[in-house]
Amino acid sequence: MNDIPGNTPILVGAGQYVERGASAESPSSLAARAGAAALADAGGTALARAIDTIAVVRFFADSSPLWTCAFGRSNNPPQSIARAIGANPRQRIYTEVGGNQPQSRLTEFARDIARGERDLVLFAGAEAIRNQRQAERRGTTLDWNEEFEVPLDDRGIGADLFTSQEIHNGLVMPVYFYTLVEQARASAAGRSTAQQRAHSAELMASFSAVAATNPYAQFAGAQSAQEILAAAPMTHLYTRRMVAQDGVNQAAALLMTSVAKARELGIPRDRWVFLHGMAEGAEGMLSERPDVGAAPVAGAVLARALAMAGCSVADIGPIDIYSCFPCAVSVIAQHLGLPDDGSRALTLTGGLPYFGGPGNNYSMHGIAEMVWRLRREREAFGLVTANGGMLSKHAAGIYSCRPSVVDWTRADTAVGGRAFARRPLATQADAGRIVSWTVNWSGDDPVQAVVIGEADAGERFVACSAPGDAATVHAMLGRDCTGHGVRVRPGNGETLHFTLEQDARALRQSTTFDR
Repeated sequence: MNDIPGNTPILVGAGQYVERGASAESPSSLAARAGAAALADAGGTALARAIDTIAVVRFFADSSPLWTCAFGRSNNPPQSIARAIGANPRQRIYTEVGGNQPQSRLTEFARDIARGERDLVLFAGAEAIRNQRQAERRGTTLDWNEEFEVPLDDRGIGADLFTSQEIHNGLVMPVYFYTLVEQARASAAGRSTAQQRAHSAELMASFSAVAATNPYAQFAGAQSAQEILAAAPMTHLYTRRMVAQDGVNQAAALLMTSVAKARELGIPRDRWVFLHGMAEGAEGMLSERPDVGAAPVAGAVLARALAMAGCSVADIGPIDIYSCFPCAVSVIAQHLGLPDDGSRALTLTGGLPYFGGPGNNYSMHGIAEMVWRLRREREAFGLVTANGGMLSKHAAGIYSCRPSVVDWTRADTAVGGRAFARRPLATQADAGRIVSWTVNWSGDDPVQAVVIGEADAGERFVACSAPGDAATVHAMLGRDCTGHGVRVRPGNGETLHFTLEQDARALRQSTTFDR
């Protein structure tokens, strides 16, 4: 093994932490717990003195004005961790928004380490949303403020994830966007609403079974497909038990260095996990994609990572696919040529709806689980995928305990998503056909329908049912409206209101959720 180039990047430590009750701990303090665990996993907390970079995945509270926390925040989360574990890093990084960030930033750090620009990187993330919500319900005041006067490389929120037309026409929650993807896929497969829900429930039940055995899962107990289907609806295709759950106290951390530095620090060889292939790329806005149910950039990202690793899908053993919603799993499984019916294990953690969805940091847990699995299966190759935005930002990594031959100083990991075609998006329309659609719930009732439509000239538009138009909403339940003609009229501002071309009341009178 002494012939491995000294600048080869490796993962040497992984740590996770879960708190199933409630406490006063902040996301920074939970991340520090995971960081200490990663150091211990690599050989001991004394390694903290050698850390030259601490990076933190952006917390939810700093990801959008909609998610601010009343209990304050650290103005420098990497330094909060540094103080807690006794480190004095040269650089502190706070990442952009996106579930892709754990995997994407490992690619960046691998390249930096190979070039000699970093020595020992602690990469961590966490959410304490469970603590926050419990305190809010109890009327308890917490103080999570921490102030530091040391430099921070704050990467900001990042690029927009949606168009103004999408937001103004009711697409205000990720579950609505992903339902549009799911519906497009259901239509392409020729599945009815009931068939697609059942398919998703079977897939997600297989994830739940894994979460039930994971000691770091936030939620206890396996859920059957029937239980998943019986949960309260959020859209016409998704119930609450099919979607990511962010009410968690979870943290994960990874320790990354070079082969030479690992030898210098005395980190045992049996801790080392090599990076064999990595890639990342971004799709266009959902309403502008030629096929709303597809993610071609994701396929290109997977192909690039596999090619870099010199692997085929047949060579891959353990897999963790990002699982915020069922379609996020199905899209990746399709690109890999793997079944999405629950017959093939596609998760190591148990997935975001059951293991837990700690904001932008879920994939850090997937990578930590992969590190531990590969140490037991030393000849295997493992694949982790990550997804940010509205099935928008993709990253993939291939790992093994086998030494890597990748020249990370020259590795091309970026897939150019801008090269893929996009449909122009119009702010006005008179008529068109439905490309995909969702009916959204509030409590026990379907309250609004939203469509991505296409005008005769080929321009896309986003439109919603008008307030109080229950006839259109209920007419769309229990049938596939894809391809159906619509009439469109202006609402307020950028809002467009649609109605079905024929009398909606004649199509369907039922107001029930068709289980």
